[in-house]
Amino acid sequence: RRASLGGLQMQEVGADALTAGDIAAGKNLDLASGAPTWVDANPFAVDNRLRTDDGYLTSDTSADTNRDWVDDLAGTFGSLITRRIAGRLTITTAWAAYVTALVILGDFIAPDVIGPYTNFEVPNWPHELVGGFLAILLVFRTNQSYERFWEGRKLWADLTAQSRKLCHLVIAHVPANRAPAVLAHISAFPTALKMHLRGYKRRGELQSIYGSFLGAESAVTTKLVADSNNMPLTIIMSISHLLAPLRGLDRSAHYEMVWELAEQTLDDLTDVVSGCEKIKCTPLPLSYSRHTSRFFSLFTLSLPFALVKQTSPLIVPLTVLLVTWVLLATNEVGHIIEDPFGNANIRTPGRGAASMVTREWLECEFAALDADGKGYVTQGDIERGIPMVVYG
Repeated sequence: RRASLGGLQMQEVGADALTAGDIAAGKNLDLASGAPTWVDANPFAVDNRLRTDDGYLTSDTSADTNRDWVDDLAGTFGSLITRRIAGRLTITTAWAAYVTALVILGDFIAPDVIGPYTNFEVPNWPHELVGGFLAILLVFRTNQSYERFWEGRKLWADLTAQSRKLCHLVIAHVPANRAPAVLAHISAFPTALKMHLRGYKRRGELQSIYGSFLGAESAVTTKLVADSNNMPLTIIMSISHLLAPLRGLDRSAHYEMVWELAEQTLDDLTDVVSGCEKIKCTPLPLSYSRHTSRFFSLFTLSLPFALVKQTSPLIVPLTVLLVTWVLLATNEVGHIIEDPFGNANIRTPGRGAASMVTREWLECEFAALDADGKGYVTQGDIERGIPMVVYG
């Protein structure tokens, strides 16, 4: 088994040839005309540096913590969290200002008219007592949300690993007349799952992925996937259908073992889809969220009465604003991370959950197999490159 890396041609005994040039050019191999001409490109010129799920370089996320601290502090009241709770903050602060104004009128401006109605003092101990329960409730709420977020992140990491394993398997062992279609489905799978979990379909986004692999033939495949009720499962079934003929090919080439490994990987991807759907379709109980919201509202709306006689009336609205922001913002973080697949979890919606199996990534995978730069790939290169997938 030998492959020429002038075009990174991977040839197997009794099998067709698949080249990185075909992947880069989005072509299928026409065996009658021989291997197509290699499109001259440097696969390592592609930016494949490690990035976070929302598309930012990992080196950028921790480059200057002091600057990040200043930026974060300056953007406190313009952040997504603050915008989401702005209405409740406004109502609570306005209520605190109204209570403070009544007390000032009753004590200093019109004590004979309003004074009898504002001559009261609410003790601090009810808020101190309830504050402990409120803290426990808030911690429990946030922990439950983070568990859901972390479970979703582990599922997505599993999706990445299984997709790459399946790509390695296809690159090294699947005949070239079927490999581009399989690789196209693998590349589209994360995007299809993202759309499925967020409840929308963007045919153009799928078309761009399939078009980069299949060219003019991509329209039919895109329509098949986009018109289905469950796009990720449709892709899994399509891959299984494309790989099914491997069972009947030459047994000496171990195609049956390749098919079994591919089916096992597809089963793992099916488990990923089911796990993601479980998180998406099973939110935290609505009654729990409502109780927490009511608890916070009563606490913050009654807080001005406890503060107005204990401190300067002029700083009561600001104090209530800050306390309300801390409580509601922390609670809102729990609401956001409760859905690990939503747009609110990424700084630039649309950049997260993108396909990690692109043409550029596949080109680099081909080039990585020829680690010695000898211009061709041998069986030993394949065994070293994907031991955990086929040989481990």
